[in-house]
Amino acid sequence: MQIGDLAERAGVSTRTIRYYEELGIIGPEERSGGGFRRYCDDQLRRLQIIQGLKSLGFELEQIRQLFTLRNESETGGELAHQMIEILRGQQKSIDEKIQQYVELRERTTCGIAVLQGCQSCEIPVLERDCHNCEVYQRHDEVPDLVECAIFGR
Repeated sequence: MQIGDLAERAGVSTRTIRYYEELGIIGPEERSGGGFRRYCDDQLRRLQIIQGLKSLGFELEQIRQLFTLRNESETGGELAHQMIEILRGQQKSIDEKIQQYVELRERTTCGIAVLQGCQSCEIPVLERDCHNCEVYQRHDEVPDLVECAIFGR
């Protein structure tokens, strides 16, 4: 199949396939006499794997490494060990992102709590002194977004 057919079947653009070729992640099975790239089902499967790994948060460089491990390993055990190391790195990255999202959620929840207390405020926006308001002072920590949008700091 030609590059357009492969792109359509894989659900990616031809530009994406060419980019993956530049990175060495995928390549054509052969080239026709006219120089057209020709692909087979193996490249389609490889593209599907790439897309699956990307959806799991793997970077293209990590994906390239995963595909090259097989050629660089002498035994199945060595291959398994190297893949485990890559996956452990991925787990660590996921755990860090989870922690960032937990902290973001906590700050957002705090912001909502502050702003809920402000909903009954009838003081004109340009005349209010939020820093001396009891709603503001009830909270130990006011998220930056609330500070910026509501309190003008």
